[in-house]
Amino acid sequence: MATQRPSRTDSGKRVRGSVYLHASALDENSRAVVERAVALADGFHWNVAKVSPGSVSLLLYEDFDTAGFPALLASMKVDLDSGKASATDYRRRENPPILHRKETLLPADDPRRPRFAALTHAAEEQGLFAQPTKIGTRRQWSELLASKGLRVEGQALLPVGAESVEVARYRTAIPRRDLSQPMQLAVAHGVLPLGSTVFDYGCGLGDDVAALSAAGFEAFGWDPHHAPDGPRRSADLVNLGFVLNVIEDRHERAETLRAAWSFARRAMVVAVMVMGKADLRGLRPYQDGHLTSRGTFQKYFGQQELRDFIEEALGAAPLALGSGVFAVFQDKDLEQEVLFRRQSRTIIRPVGMRPPERDRPRALVPRPGLAQRIRPELELLWAAMLRRGRTLDAEELPTDLRERLQAAKVSPARASDLCLSDLFEQEELAAAAAGRREDILIRFAMLMFPGAPRYATLARSIQRDVRTFFGSHAAALEEARRLMFSAGKPDAIREGVEAAVSAGLGAMRDEKTFRFAVPTLDRLPSAVRLRVLCGGLLRGGVEGADFVDMKVGAPRMTFIQCFDPSARLPVVSETTRVDLGRARITVDRPEGIVLYLKGRFLPVDAPEREEQLEFDRRLTASGIVTPDGKGPRMAALQELMRKRRSSLSGTGAKAELHLGPSASHKSGS
Repeated sequence: MATQRPSRTDSGKRVRGSVYLHASALDENSRAVVERAVALADGFHWNVAKVSPGSVSLLLYEDFDTAGFPALLASMKVDLDSGKASATDYRRRENPPILHRKETLLPADDPRRPRFAALTHAAEEQGLFAQPTKIGTRRQWSELLASKGLRVEGQALLPVGAESVEVARYRTAIPRRDLSQPMQLAVAHGVLPLGSTVFDYGCGLGDDVAALSAAGFEAFGWDPHHAPDGPRRSADLVNLGFVLNVIEDRHERAETLRAAWSFARRAMVVAVMVMGKADLRGLRPYQDGHLTSRGTFQKYFGQQELRDFIEEALGAAPLALGSGVFAVFQDKDLEQEVLFRRQSRTIIRPVGMRPPERDRPRALVPRPGLAQRIRPELELLWAAMLRRGRTLDAEELPTDLRERLQAAKVSPARASDLCLSDLFEQEELAAAAAGRREDILIRFAMLMFPGAPRYATLARSIQRDVRTFFGSHAAALEEARRLMFSAGKPDAIREGVEAAVSAGLGAMRDEKTFRFAVPTLDRLPSAVRLRVLCGGLLRGGVEGADFVDMKVGAPRMTFIQCFDPSARLPVVSETTRVDLGRARITVDRPEGIVLYLKGRFLPVDAPEREEQLEFDRRLTASGIVTPDGKGPRMAALQELMRKRRSSLSGTGAKAELHLGPSASHKSGS
């Protein structure tokens, strides 16, 4: 079920029949009552109203933004029936009342709520609210904090004696010339269709908002420092890009994630800095991340860590779009569309599958001049047909294309007939149909795998795909069951791996392990591809991995992530071992492990493959690496090369092997 964005009327702290509201949280009903009391209070200054049956108490607490647990300074109780008001001054009292859980007094969409709620969670973790009747005054509260060895500083709860660090989050904002990678991925995967509205939550300098607006989207942003007056309202897509990683408080991260999610009508994209892609030398460890010399904080996430964090905070399983980039959906129809697109082929290639058996539409001779007159529209329609591998119903056409055809007084059916004539290469559509059919089949098979999302109904566009390519839902499911069964059979996997090796899409690392580069996944035989995608479900997606090791005779695989996969000697930053049989994953971050002889695992058509193979040949000829790819860790390799260069310089000989600057990446840097 989609999470509903809370309304302002959800605000308020309820205590024994009374409601406490911050002045900014008044709705239409409470405002009318409070304004009556204010009119009788003779100019009394207040920031919180306690609304009770028959009376209103106007309360003045310490500043909400600076005091973690504000003390009460003064109050004015107004009897609404008699109009009498009585004031109490607490400023000179040593033991005034203390306010806890102050975020509950604010409007549900108030930007301060995540930080205040984080303080509440920290207090709950320390057991400070275990006896709520004994913490209501300053003396009680101070004694409890002292007994726990804690102190409150601003919105932070710290151990006594611990260093207080002020983090300058706003300094992490950087100018961009192009659309950010998370938004590029959102467009590419269909998470952000044309015509969508976008709320950039934590927009920084606003470059994504500007780029999206220029591209025709209705985009707006808010940032606590750079755009504090920006609109905070619901949108089809919320972009939470590189926000969570600069928040030093883990509770506030979760609260910020939930706050941004509350504005999403259809989907949210979450992006963070990932582990293994940054140089940590010179950074100072702090909390669960690092402090920089500029006074900023960075938390570097693992792919699985981020996936688990999002799912735990929101109660919804996210989909990986890339390394450190996930999408989470309110709109389940959109989620299904993105699932199919994410697991479909980047380039449509026929793989021995035939297009669906159906009558070929009659080729029509275009009316003289019509095809030329609407050629741009036909090219857009043809591109849309290739994406789905079939003709489209009128409602499936992009809105702008439908409007352009209407302006040209050409029906979608007539435009489709023109596309199915000799105007375009019909073999392209047949290949697209074969690819789309296989994509749907793999997706249906994955729905049977434990951990995959299940849906009571399919999106209407996918229902049309099913009817076109399989005839019925039942037929698609039956064929998907056969595919899933084959993906579990060692013989089918072995045949698929042999076909992939013969096609130059990877190589055997040893007798039992097939290794390939992740960009090659969409070209592998369907049984192999399905098994890897199922492993990706447990990992949180295949995105972010650079290579995969798959056991041919067992349902196990390892996703390998490198610091720089383009280096001639990539250093492994993270491995995720997946056991499909036991539905178990193990994440490891090895120190200095090098992925040797990379060339043999690249696809045969990779442009850099020949140079890499020549480098690998010289590497093995030097005796540093064995023919089966075993060699020293990076630190030992660098020391070995240093000694060789030193000895060669003394003889005047010239070294034949150069690691190159990209290969000298140290583990952890």
